[in-house]
Amino acid sequence: MKTYEKDPALGNKVAQHLKILGIDNPVNGNIDNNLVQQSIATLLSGLGIPLDDESIAKTPERVARFFVNELFYGLNYANFPKMTFNHNKYGYSEPVIAKNISFKSTCEHHLVTISGEAFVAYIPGNQVVGLSKLNRVVDFFARRPQVQERATLQIFRALQFLLETEDVAVLIKATHHCITMRGVSDHNVENITYQFGGQFSNPEMKRNFLELIKDNQA
Repeated sequence: MKTYEKDPALGNKVAQHLKILGIDNPVNGNIDNNLVQQSIATLLSGLGIPLDDESIAKTPERVARFFVNELFYGLNYANFPKMTFNHNKYGYSEPVIAKNISFKSTCEHHLVTISGEAFVAYIPGNQVVGLSKLNRVVDFFARRPQVQERATLQIFRALQFLLETEDVAVLIKATHHCITMRGVSDHNVENITYQFGGQFSNPEMKRNFLELIKDNQA
């Protein structure tokens, strides 16, 4: 299980907010570790892999533990990260930008990896948030079967809700291994999604944000 401070009550509030907006994942909230383990065993059997082989015998248990506690822990809002806020006593009023937040997710259509980077910005009001919490929020919504468009909106709306401001920007660049490993097998494509709110909807502010997150490469 992820070792960080969690806030189930806050997670429940975020879940309800996203449900009202119609952008939460299509889940019923019931996570059954035993059923996951049985299903992995059935999958392996269906592939003709003998479960009594010494190397395979504990695979269903290992995979179930990995799925529930690590790969898909974001399905459980009890795992939502605790947020730390400090009073903006210094009156900072320009964007706070977190670049290159690396994440791993899973395509909900083929259950293969999505990997990429998120770029997140907000303009503080009365409160500033601990910077690592931006990474935590991105990671939480990545750790579930996902589509990139929905993940972008979830991170964006959750941060607006948590930070109590419309002034939020989220951009995600990702590689989908359902594209690189199957179908068109294109290893070079990068998929980009973004959402801008509040002051970031202003063309000049948007342009400044996009300029600041560019790779510093010649």
